[in-house]
Amino acid sequence: MPDSRFAILLKRLSIILFAYAICRACFLLFNPGITLGLPFSAFPELFFYGIRFDIFSILITNIFFILAHILPLPGFYNTKYQKVIKILFYAFNLPALLFNLIDCIYFNYTQKRTTADFFTSEMAADIRFTILSYLKDFWYILLILLIILAGIEYLYRKTQPKQVQKPFRLWPNAIGLIISVGLFVIGARGGLQYKPISMQSAARYTAQTLIPAMLNTPFSIIKTRDMEALPEKKFMADQEADSLYPVYQQFHYDTMRRFNVVILIMESFSKEFCGYFNNGDGYTPFLDSLCEKSLVFTNAYANSKRSIEGIPAIVASIPHLMDESFISSAYNTNAVKGIPAILNKEGYAGYFFHGGNNGTMGFENFCPLVGFNKYYGRNEYDGPSSDYDGNWGIYDGPFLNFINKKLTSSPQPFCAAYFSLSSHHPYALPEKYIKQLPEGTPPMFESFRYADQSLQHFFENAAKSNWFNNTLFVITADHTGQAVKPSSMTSKGSFEIPIILYCPSDSGMAGIDSSAVQQTDILPTVLDYLHYPGKFACFGHSMFSKDNGFAINYINNIYQGINNQYVVLTDGETAAALGYYDYKSDPLLKKKILPEEIKDDQQLLKITLAALQQYRLHLRQNDLNK
Repeated sequence: MPDSRFAILLKRLSIILFAYAICRACFLLFNPGITLGLPFSAFPELFFYGIRFDIFSILITNIFFILAHILPLPGFYNTKYQKVIKILFYAFNLPALLFNLIDCIYFNYTQKRTTADFFTSEMAADIRFTILSYLKDFWYILLILLIILAGIEYLYRKTQPKQVQKPFRLWPNAIGLIISVGLFVIGARGGLQYKPISMQSAARYTAQTLIPAMLNTPFSIIKTRDMEALPEKKFMADQEADSLYPVYQQFHYDTMRRFNVVILIMESFSKEFCGYFNNGDGYTPFLDSLCEKSLVFTNAYANSKRSIEGIPAIVASIPHLMDESFISSAYNTNAVKGIPAILNKEGYAGYFFHGGNNGTMGFENFCPLVGFNKYYGRNEYDGPSSDYDGNWGIYDGPFLNFINKKLTSSPQPFCAAYFSLSSHHPYALPEKYIKQLPEGTPPMFESFRYADQSLQHFFENAAKSNWFNNTLFVITADHTGQAVKPSSMTSKGSFEIPIILYCPSDSGMAGIDSSAVQQTDILPTVLDYLHYPGKFACFGHSMFSKDNGFAINYINNIYQGINNQYVVLTDGETAAALGYYDYKSDPLLKKKILPEEIKDDQQLLKITLAALQQYRLHLRQNDLNK
């Protein structure tokens, strides 16, 4: 007697459930930093509760496969029908498993599971330039996938029913269908709780660092695919939110200082790789020397984990606080004013330089929206074709020489931003710069040294120009790179970047500031330094202000507020904290503390919720261009 169609379905879905568990084990294997300091009991709980998220993903991605089993149609045991079912099985589960395994590596760079905006036109267009190099460097992911598929095929064949002539009975099949639909609804909700399971649900079952491991990539993609509109959520009265986190700001100066502004955005330049912040242990000797005569913010944070999110935060003070990047979101046509747009009214020209392939990540379309008059990409580069790295674009060194020439021939004042690329995977370097570091040094670190040397040559050449002494330089990173130290793998450490202000003619702007600052503070800081007298909108504060000491991040559907001592996590749904951490005494964020135990009486939580409320309100109202 053959198994019923429902028993066969259960066996086949169990095979995929087991494969998801293997992917979770691989995720932990390739990301050991997230498990440091955790007790053994955390791991059985991780796999047990992770089943809820896996079941959801499996049910949603296999809906056609499931229907092919439970619909009361005759011919289920027919060989041809079974072949069709098997095609459906692999057509939807193969991509799901592949994305789960890809995130084992990709997580090192983003510190979050891949979300639906990965498939936007801006991101998808860039994949074609790098897919071959990724496959070459991470070939073992495909090997693991093939091994998993071999195991799946072996087990699947054992579920193959024998072809029999069996009378079709409607009522037993109809009852089975009703029961199956009911179980599907429960599984797709993640249980019988009041609200369906969400990405934030993982925070209730595991340690903060293990949230990405408890989730799976199909779940993350599915749950973020339709998040186009920001929710209307009020945690407090608008007046209180505006008092705690004002968006419209103005400095009351009489005379504006007409310095040029050059913002140097260094790809993946994590704080942990800069020697100045690590007692000389790093790969940036030139940047370290520049810090000695600059104003350095040693407690600075990115508002993003990807370049497409970091550029809007830096040049337009728009943090990344939703699943999609601002550039690819429903709000990407909102009227906003970046630093160049604000300075355009004061006679500044605006230039954006990025040696990447034109159109990458939508930057070329984004730049005019925030006031850049001219975009210079790979197409505009006038040097030899040998300066192309074969992947992303023009090597940092020659492109910075190109920038220097353009700025020297440009009228002043100007506002220019440069986004580097050589310190991005696959870390391609000009032949003469390879192996300058000791044998065995990973290519990632070699690329940081090369980018640092390129900066050195840029500054040496710029110092000979007529614009150099009249320029404010801002040096920062778009986001952090692949974490190495345990402290850089926490939710706080994964956002730590350098922010450095340097003005050759202003010796007074030097020293160290340890207040918490963020990328969105760069816009008001630049305007403050220039004594800009007009009104403007931003989601940050001047780093010269006594009001600084705050940063906000978003990762794995959790919002994180940081002040000069504490980290607070919240789900953005309720006005409650998921946890507080004292990062000064607990840098690995292992010890959750109660709200009543902290010194600021939950003020950090209030400011975090105010910032989130302001962000959602003003993007929905599209009123940042006032």
